[in-house]
Amino acid sequence: MHIPEPVRARLARAVADGVTPGAVLTLVDRGGATATAATGLRRSDGPATDPDTRYDLASLTKVVATLPSVLKLVAAGAVDLGDPVGRFFSGAGLFHQPSLADVPVRALLAHASGLPAWRPLYAQPADRRAALAAVLNTELPHPPGTVVYSDLGFMLLAAIVERVAHERLDAFAAREVFAPLGMRATAFGPLSGVPLAATEDCGWRDRVLEGEVHDENATVWDGVAGHAGLFGTAEDLARYAHAWLTHDERLAPGPLLAACTAEAAVAADGARRGLGWVLAHEGSFGGPGARGYGHTGFTGTSIWIEPDGGHATVVLTNRVHPRRGSPAGVHALRQDVHAAVRDAFGVEA
Repeated sequence: MHIPEPVRARLARAVADGVTPGAVLTLVDRGGATATAATGLRRSDGPATDPDTRYDLASLTKVVATLPSVLKLVAAGAVDLGDPVGRFFSGAGLFHQPSLADVPVRALLAHASGLPAWRPLYAQPADRRAALAAVLNTELPHPPGTVVYSDLGFMLLAAIVERVAHERLDAFAAREVFAPLGMRATAFGPLSGVPLAATEDCGWRDRVLEGEVHDENATVWDGVAGHAGLFGTAEDLARYAHAWLTHDERLAPGPLLAACTAEAAVAADGARRGLGWVLAHEGSFGGPGARGYGHTGFTGTSIWIEPDGGHATVVLTNRVHPRRGSPAGVHALRQDVHAAVRDAFGVEA
């Protein structure tokens, strides 16, 4: 197992062009063999990034922590994908029609709840309870069934996990998801004392963020939120991707994993969604010829899984350091890398 030279060259070009200060990429095949490449810097003034560098995973939190935690509870019979939000929170959507109380867990996972994409919860004094109350009382601006990628939906999913499991998401995911798969470098922040990739020079917080969650709304949830807050290494995420690639029963029963990667909803722009995952479609970050599924994070992170090709690719960057800009550069990087990996594995488009 090795990193194809076109992939190494593309990573190096992204760093040279200023798309990101640094990047780490790990490939994993169905047999569990891996290969890793690292290039560039952890932060603009050094040191160099390496395979041990932990990146702010941003929205990969949705599929690496929240989704499998929900699946664990579904497999245990404690939650059903058809359960409405009102089963867990009786005051949800109390004064609105259509009501959030009637939205099923399945729709939250598919980003088809009708919830908006985002609310600036961090812009006013709040704690976890207040943030949850605000989300539960959010009016649905779209008819349920409409696909709008929503952080709020995954905030609610994590709150459901916490209510049913009687513990915070970080503790539940660490024990039930990360430990069984050997993901020792994956955890919610804040982190210190380990190699860390810096993210934004945040004007709101007046510091360069390093080991502290980049996502503003996640700060209201003490850095432990359903949509963001997780940190990890590329090699740990390759272990996670391999579990999906092989339908590892330590993660969840195979039929339940398969159900997550079947088409559950389609957005107006043609983006196809499973439960948690985005599926291959024209223009997706999986690149031309993609057949699999994956997810991205705002900080510049991604996982792409190709079951037909028997491989998965993890790309971690800190493209928001020292300042966030257009995501076009990292989108092109992802597409090019995944296409090159498919070529190397002999997967026809």
